[in-house]
Amino acid sequence: MKISKRLRTISSFVPDGSFVLDVGCDHAYLGIYLTKYKKARVIASDINPLPLKIAEANILKYQAKNITLKMQDGISEVPREVDTIVISGMGSKTIVDILTKDKRNLEFVKTLILASNNDYAYLREQVNKLGFKIKNEAVVEEDSKFYEIIVYQKGQEKLSAQEIKYGPCLMQEKSAAFLKYQKEAIAKLLTILEGLPKTNKKRCQEIEQELCERQKLL
Repeated sequence: MKISKRLRTISSFVPDGSFVLDVGCDHAYLGIYLTKYKKARVIASDINPLPLKIAEANILKYQAKNITLKMQDGISEVPREVDTIVISGMGSKTIVDILTKDKRNLEFVKTLILASNNDYAYLREQVNKLGFKIKNEAVVEEDSKFYEIIVYQKGQEKLSAQEIKYGPCLMQEKSAAFLKYQKEAIAKLLTILEGLPKTNKKRCQEIEQELCERQKLL
């Protein structure tokens, strides 16, 4: 079966044989893929019934086994056997709200794989406070947009301001996608800076500082 580049990258971080809770599973493509190619057991959950109906049809279509559907709010229920939670396709605030609302249910979870679509610094900062440290990161370009995928494991770590903003693993590995990501961000910042009135000194200084930071990442 074919899945998006983003979902394939997420699946690459799921350990073989994992028991996965996929939160906000949409049409369960990731869950089906994991059962077929990563020998995983999956609970595909969503808060809305319609995606689960479509997911049920997809499970039948691909004859997937070891996947169950559940309508629930976030991580309100997490069986103790679940070792991996995936949350993707949501904003960072929503992801953090889901994790903090029922953080007691993270006790036995070993791995979090979070694929937000915005505000990655906020995500890193807040998930760090929940007792998880960053194990791996990736940048994926899809449909002319860039997305950061962050993999967490249980543990404590102290991140610098730059690591929170740009990602400790991303800064170290400097993949081709990450470098392209930074170059496009720099180009956008230069355009913004050119359009700003010089009287707006504070905003100009903020952008110049960010430009300097991003240029050093290249």
